[in-house]
Amino acid sequence: MRAALVLAFAASLLTPACFTTNGASANAIPGVRVRAEKDFDCAQEQIRITQQLGGRFEAIGCGHRATYLTACEGLQCTVEEQGKSIPWHARPDPVSNP
Repeated sequence: MRAALVLAFAASLLTPACFTTNGASANAIPGVRVRAEKDFDCAQEQIRITQQLGGRFEAIGCGHRATYLTACEGLQCTVEEQGKSIPWHARPDPVSNP
């Protein structure tokens, strides 16, 4: 019984790590902000960005709201509106790890 509790506790600590993906990188926030500025016709200072799971970001500002999908590899990110897929040729090249 005690071993099962310890295992359940350990699994609960490790579960958030499962949701961390390259697409959910905070490195995508500047790109999302620039994209929302253009889409909303709104100053960047008036746009609030919220990071969600799976590489999604929600932008709210100037009476508009949009969800953007991102794909990042290192510092290079691609941003598209939700509902549009990010084609493989538009995704950043993988960064080699020495």
